[in-house]
Amino acid sequence: MTREELLEILAEQFSCDAQDLEGGTTLEELGADHEDLVELAWQLGEAAGVEIDEARLADIATIDELWSFVRELEEEAE
Repeated sequence: MTREELLEILAEQFSCDAQDLEGGTTLEELGADHEDLVELAWQLGEAAGVEIDEARLADIATIDELWSFVRELEEEAE
């Protein structure tokens, strides 16, 4: 998954423009709630080819942190 693909997933889920999303943007600023994290975990898992428990997303605050998490997932999957 590329960073651009991650931003597209976030833009679609939170009904915003991917170009408006910056690394420091928080999931809270996007209005993420528990249901959003469940959906996000599913979408990221589908894209990365692994199953993700939404609890793993609970400590992630920003898009940069989420991107680092996705990179770690891809490394674990290899």
